[in-house]
Order: sequence, then C-alpha cells, then structure tokens
Amino acid sequence: MKRRDTARVSAPYLPIFLVSAAAMVFQVAQTRLFSASFGYHLAYLVISVSLLGVGFGATLSALFDRRARRPGPPALALALAASALIALVAETRIDPNRVIALAVLAAYVLGSLPFVFASWIVVRNLKADPFRSGRLYASDLAGAAGGSLVALAGISVIGVPALYGLAATLAAAAALVAAPRAARSAVGLALAATALVALAGWSEQLTPPLPGPVKSEVVGPGIIHEAARWDPQARVDVVRYTDLESSLPYDFLMDRSYTAPRPASLQMFLDLGASTPILDGGGELNALRASVIAAPYALVDRPSVLVIGPGGGIDIQNALVHGARRVDAVEVNRGVVELMSGAFAAYSGDVYGGPGVRIYEDEARSFVRRSAASYDVIVMTVVDSWAALASGSYALTESYLYTEESFGDYLRHLEGRGVMAVGRWYRDPPLEMVHTAQLAGRALRGRGVADAGRHMMVLRHGNFGLLLARLSPFDTASAAAVRRFAGEHGFEVAYDPLDPRPPFADAIADRSAIPATDDRPFFFAADPSDGRIPVAHLILYLALFPAVVLSYALLLLPVRRTVRGALGTPAARRATLQAAGLGFGFIGAEIVLLQRLTLYLGQPAVALAFGLAALLAGAACGSALAARPRLGVAGSALLSALLVTGLLGAMTWISDATLAWALPARLLISATCVAAVGVPLGAVFPQVVARAAAEDARLVPWVWAMNGVASVIGSILAVALAMNAGFTAVGLCAAGCYVLVALASVTRVRSPVSLAPRETNPAPRRI
Repeated sequence: MKRRDTARVSAPYLPIFLVSAAAMVFQVAQTRLFSASFGYHLAYLVISVSLLGVGFGATLSALFDRRARRPGPPALALALAASALIALVAETRIDPNRVIALAVLAAYVLGSLPFVFASWIVVRNLKADPFRSGRLYASDLAGAAGGSLVALAGISVIGVPALYGLAATLAAAAALVAAPRAARSAVGLALAATALVALAGWSEQLTPPLPGPVKSEVVGPGIIHEAARWDPQARVDVVRYTDLESSLPYDFLMDRSYTAPRPASLQMFLDLGASTPILDGGGELNALRASVIAAPYALVDRPSVLVIGPGGGIDIQNALVHGARRVDAVEVNRGVVELMSGAFAAYSGDVYGGPGVRIYEDEARSFVRRSAASYDVIVMTVVDSWAALASGSYALTESYLYTEESFGDYLRHLEGRGVMAVGRWYRDPPLEMVHTAQLAGRALRGRGVADAGRHMMVLRHGNFGLLLARLSPFDTASAAAVRRFAGEHGFEVAYDPLDPRPPFADAIADRSAIPATDDRPFFFAADPSDGRIPVAHLILYLALFPAVVLSYALLLLPVRRTVRGALGTPAARRATLQAAGLGFGFIGAEIVLLQRLTLYLGQPAVALAFGLAALLAGAACGSALAARPRLGVAGSALLSALLVTGLLGAMTWISDATLAWALPARLLISATCVAAVGVPLGAVFPQVVARAAAEDARLVPWVWAMNGVASVIGSILAVALAMNAGFTAVGLCAAGCYVLVALASVTRVRSPVSLAPRETNPAPRRI
C-alpha cells in the first residue's frame, strides 16, 4: 500500500494539466491572430494543424523515447514555452503582403510545435504507465478545459499577444513542477512571466498583427490609429484617414448626385477586414436621407426599429434621422459596445445612448428568438466583411443570421405593415442577393404567404443591394413609394413585384432551391450557377489533401516502422479500427455540440469556450472513472452513441422550452447536457489504450497516432459533410463511429480490461 501511494504522489498529473492548458491557450491565441491577419478559413485550419501536431508528438515519442538519451519532461515543457513565443514573433514579423507563402508556412509549422511537445509529454506518460491512462488522460482533458476558459477570459483583459506569453508561462510552470530544483526551469518561468507582462502592456508596440492580402491597412501613411482592442469576437481598430475624403467610408451607400454637406467619419475595422463607419454626430446627418439604406423609411412613419449589428452606429443614426420613436440595437461584439459607449461616444454624438436607443450586448439571432417585441423596421446591413467575401474565406463560416429559420424569426417580429431591410453586396451575377431573396421567400411561405414574390422588392446601388420584405404585399401605393424614392436618388429597382423579371422572379418562385438552414448554416457557400467548383468546397479539397499526406508521412509512417512486428495481430487491427473510430467520432460530436450551443447560448465565443470546456471536463471525468470500468469499451461506446443521438433531438426541445431564461441558467443547462455526453466519450479512449498495452506496449503510440490522424482528417470531413448534408448528419455519423468501436470490441474480447495496476507477484492458484 505504501508503494502504491508513493506512485500516486509522484504521478505527473499536474505537469500534464499545465502543458495541456498551455496548448489550449496557445490554440485560442492562434485562431484569433490568424482570423485577424489572414482570414477565417486559415483560422479554421489551425484546428487541423494543432491536431497534426498532437499526432506528431506521439510519433516522436515512439522514435526517441526508447533511447537512453532523450529529452526529459522539463526540457519538453520549456520547448513548448519557447516555441509559443517564437511563433508569435514570426507571425507578427513576416509581412503576409510581401511573402504570403512564407508567412503562412511559418505560421503553420511554428504553430504546430507547442502541440508536438505537449503531446510528447502526455504520450510518454501513457506508455510508461498505461494502467493509469484514465487518470493521466483525465489530467490532459481537464487542463484543456481549464485553458479554454482562461483563454476566453484573458482575451479582453490582456489581449491576444499576451495569451502567447500566458501559454509560455503555464508551460514553464509545468517544467518547474516536474523539476523543482532545476535552475533552467526557474529561469524559464521567470523569462516567460516577463514576456507575459511585456505583451500585456505593450503588445501594440512589440507584436502588432500584420494584415494579409485581403485585409485592410490600419497603420501606415495618411492613417491615424485612434484605438485598438482585442475581443473574443474580433480585434477592433478605429482609424482616421487624413489624405482621403472623410465621407468615403460610407460613400457606397450615398446618392452620387448628392452635393450637400455630409458628416465626417472614422472607420472601424473588425479583424482588420469587416468595416463600419462612425459618423460625426455633430455633422449634417440629414445626408443619410439620400442613402440607399433610407429606403424602408419611405414606407413607415415614426417607426420602432430593430438594428442587427449596429457597429459604428450608422443604422441607428439613420433611424433617428427618420423620426424613429424607439431603436433597439443588438451588438455581439463587446469591444464595439465599449468603444462606442466610451472613447467614441462624444465623436458619434453618443449614438449608442441617443433618445429612445437601447443597446443589447447579445447575439442577434438568440435575442430575436427570446424577444416578444414587435417592430416597424428591422435592419441588417452587411453584417460581415466584404474583403473576406472577396477572398472566399467566409465560405466556411456558419452564419445563423442568414438562414431560413432566422428570416422567419425576423418576419415574426414585424408589425402588420412593417418591413425588413437586409443589405448585401450585389455583384454580377447577383448570387448573394438571389440567395437572400430565396431565404425571405421560404420564410414568407412558412408564414402562410402563397405568392412570396409580391412581398419583396430589391434595390441596387453599385455593388450594394437592399432587400425589402414584409408580411403584407406590396400594393400599387407602397411599390410606387419605393420606386419614387429610388428614382429621386438614382438607385436601381432590381426587382419590382408589380413587374417581376429574372433572375429574382425565377429564384423566388423556385421551390426546389434549398437555401441555408439552421442545420446547414453556410449562406456564403451556396453553389454557383455557372458550374464552377464553389470556393468553400475548393478550400476543403485543398485542406484535405495535405492533411492526408502529412498525417501519413509524419504520424503513421514513422510509428509503423517501430511497431511493424505488432501490427499484424488481431489485437492491432482491432485497436487501429477503434482508435480511428474514436478520432472521427469525438471530433464530429464536438463540432455538432458546439454548433447547437451557438444557437442556444447566443454569444458564439461563449458557446465555443464554455461548451468546449464542459465537454472536455466531462471527458476528463469519464477518463478518471475509466480506472474502474463497469461498462467496458463496448458499453461506454454504445452509451456515447445513444447520448450524442439523444442530445441532437433533445436540444431543439430544450431550446424552445428554456430560451427565454437568463444566460446563467442556460449556461448551467448547457454544461450539464454537454458534460453528461462527455463522460462516456472520455471513458472509451483510455480503455482502448489500456487494452492495446495489455496486448503489446508498442501499440500505445500507434493507437495515439491513429487517433490523431482520424481527428485531423475528421475535422475537415465533418465540415464538408455539414455543408452538404447538415450538422445532424455529422452527429449521426459520429454516433455511428462509436457503434463501430463497440462492435469492434465485442467481436474480439467481451470482458473489460481493468485499468488498475496489475499485481506483480500474484498468489499461486490452488488446483
């Protein structure tokens, strides 16, 4: 008993917890910095690269841990700390506009190294003591869960660059815990903590993000940088252009013949791409009457208005200029609200605190579903980035603002003759505006409207389009009011319900078209009509090929050479199938659960961090409980399949029943549901590891590498499947993977393998 207690004390649970937390903090920092510098599609691929690094760590463990001279855990933890800081320096020093290939390559390679070292530490301990794999794996998952929450809280407080310093500090602390008397560990912790303090206080001077080719310049000649702030949703920059016309940021909305004075403006950028003007509240705001976004006010007087995504406040100012008696505005980005209510309140004329204006810091879709209010005008003007759309990067973005169900929610909150105005970019062919009209058409038919085309009009001004939709049809008087407004300002009427013409008339009447839905919310990935491969699919194809090649070359091939003699056995084949099934199944279940929480909780960043933390915490508990298996691999896998499938159906009912509850209550419900699913999910893998180790210890790195390969490829395949068949299909496939794991288990060995330490000298059996 004394020997066993000593082993428990000396087990590296705390170092594993710390390095896993460091790796998760680093991943959050990478995705935020990538999103700001390069775009959403590259930020998405960070996940795949991190999983590749996790698998490569297992490969290195298999290759080098058998040697007498190998790096110890403190050295690996310090390498993690150093690689995190090196990645930050490289990513903020190599200009993507000059050498984009080198910038992306450096970010990918350097961005994988912290995960390599973290994984190496975890896999080494799993190999050294596979019968404690449940508790070791639980420490790994618990650290990742804690790191996710710490990173979410830290973004707004210390900024994204400082998160790199925090990751380095956590890793250096792990090194010191593993070797408390080592001088280099103490020095490493001191240096990492110094970097954290420096980055928290002077990151804009030391490591400012560099905008990529499709991003906007926020620093340079003729640009005065007024403010910068990191937020879980986006980085927010406010700039002033000194060598350009001050009204240029909103010129695309204005009547080209309008020559009267216009208010000056600043420009607010989100993630160095999406932009929104901040108009000078002391200027001549009546100029907005000559803008295309004034069109809905030609149909209503003294309206109550809902603004979705107010940004710099131009839609609020437009509503007030037109005599709105009440304006509710829903802004998801906390940084935007803080800047508009604080530093730029005076400049904008306190537009966020204007008469009758109420700001809600929330995700608009969730707010609308919970609200009981009705409005005369609902406005949503280009709530995303034109630059991002031009690059195709938003093709992989799940947008719950542009789905059939969301448009139905908006229409449900309109007064009898109220109007919804949705501004989108208008290009030839006008695919984006056509798909917007199709969403409105399906939503109108869902509200009992027979001829949806009679309830819409579309205006065009250059590259900008405006859809007007309402529950009451456009009659002669209302259509004439919109045509008169457009004629006075030189705007084109692209679709008139009293004179319907292609392409909008055909698209609205086409009942076979399937636009974006809540289950398949990829509005920007809609198939083009010219037969070319959609940009979203092209991105996935390009990501899948290197993922497969690199996974095989870096993960499987080196490990296979070290365990070649063990791979031909039935146990190896079973372990390979189970590891692959768990990799595909876990990543698929994770993606679906987070998707469901995004709608339920509203705030995407909170849903991501909190949902991921709850899932990993539940999985950590399951891994710890795996030391005393009762269900075994088959039972745990089948329970996982049942819970994933059940939660897919239950979340709709839970959401409808509790969506109006306060956020803390919904967080508690979410944590309970997701953690409950995570418990059996986390219990399966350590049992598979233990069973493989019982057959042949050489199989442990192979199982870890195979699981990593499946996770890398599965993260891409899951998105591809969601885009084509929806997230429900992804969830069912994930459940199917766990069923496959269960079947593979019972076909070989029916009794569960205990994860408790074996007795080294068992008592002789009496015959």
